[in-house]
Amino acid sequence: MRLTYILITRNRCERLLKTLRYLAQTTPLPEGAYETIVVDNASHDDTVAAVRREFDDVRVIALAENEGMPARNHAIRVAAGRYIAFLDDDSYPVGDTIPAAIRYLYRHTQTAALVGRVVLPNGNLEGPAFPGVTLGGASVVRKAVLDQVGGFATEFFRQAEEYDLSFRIWNAGYKVERFEDLVFRHDKEPGGRSSAAIHQLDLRNNLILVERYLPGALRGAYRADWIRRYGTIAIEDGHRDAVRTALREARVWAKREASVGRRTMNAAAVESLFELERQAAALAAWARNLPGGKTRRVVIADFSKNIYATYRACRLAGLNVAAVVDARQAFAATCYRGAPILSDADAQPLRPDGVVLSTVNPAQVDARLAQLRATFKCPILRLWEPRFLAANNPRGRRDGASAPAAAA
Repeated sequence: MRLTYILITRNRCERLLKTLRYLAQTTPLPEGAYETIVVDNASHDDTVAAVRREFDDVRVIALAENEGMPARNHAIRVAAGRYIAFLDDDSYPVGDTIPAAIRYLYRHTQTAALVGRVVLPNGNLEGPAFPGVTLGGASVVRKAVLDQVGGFATEFFRQAEEYDLSFRIWNAGYKVERFEDLVFRHDKEPGGRSSAAIHQLDLRNNLILVERYLPGALRGAYRADWIRRYGTIAIEDGHRDAVRTALREARVWAKREASVGRRTMNAAAVESLFELERQAAALAAWARNLPGGKTRRVVIADFSKNIYATYRACRLAGLNVAAVVDARQAFAATCYRGAPILSDADAQPLRPDGVVLSTVNPAQVDARLAQLRATFKCPILRLWEPRFLAANNPRGRRDGASAPAAAA
């Protein structure tokens, strides 16, 4: 058994059936080489019966209570596949993504997980803020590593559960790699999501990550940044009470992590994920060619999840951070470490000597870069570059693999 598909669902029967039909018709593996396990999170529609009626080869694990994203653990424990493809009930691999991922993992034993490019119905992309983090609906993971580091932590009902898992994978000495020619579609139909709850868990769970995994030298900086970032976005969306609840719960978790013993990541894992030294080296090399002499001024775009690494790198390179540019109105008229946060248009009159694109979310980099080029007529440094499995292809992609139109 080479592969196990694991899907979780709740009250989305027709959407799930559509995905299962697609997998049955398009999976480019021989019969008997893969299996499919559906974990039903206590649906009260016809999901369990419908799947069993139509797919006698699909294993259904029906839970009595909604366990959120960690419900995947029930399937991980019984999965027979050497590799596990985690999918949402509305996401699925495109083309030869699955066999290509299996071939790569077979040859690269230190790689625990592969993450792909995720295409939405409108052609836009989605992805994690850190390229070295798995995606619950678009990842292929080595089961032996999951058995070693454990599955999804139950305290992460949803939001940031992939970060928690990925941090453990990196800390165990393995890699999470992303390739743009591994393609998944995410049809992303709405249903059963509470915006207030998502904001609350986003802030709380990211603060748990800070307390649990970051070394003391970084803990304060990222705690402050993530409270500011996630709290500001939540308040902008009208969920101030969710922020208060998240902060209250996060304080309890901070005490718990300190008392039971942190799982601080080693230096190699921290660098692989946060890239503080890589960014410092990239900024230093780039800064040597900037105009402006000793008064070189840059702006940072945006208030990203990893802005601290970019800000630190600018300061180490001797650059003056004149502003942070971010389109969110909630950040307007505020500062980041003394630098005003402005819109692109408001920062343009500053005439910076360069712009540093701190965003490394693969789904956002290209679009944001185009916006910056339309406003700033100075050098722009991007800190993330795409990687492709087809390294021998001079254009960096397999024939016909990853264009959104081909993924429809």
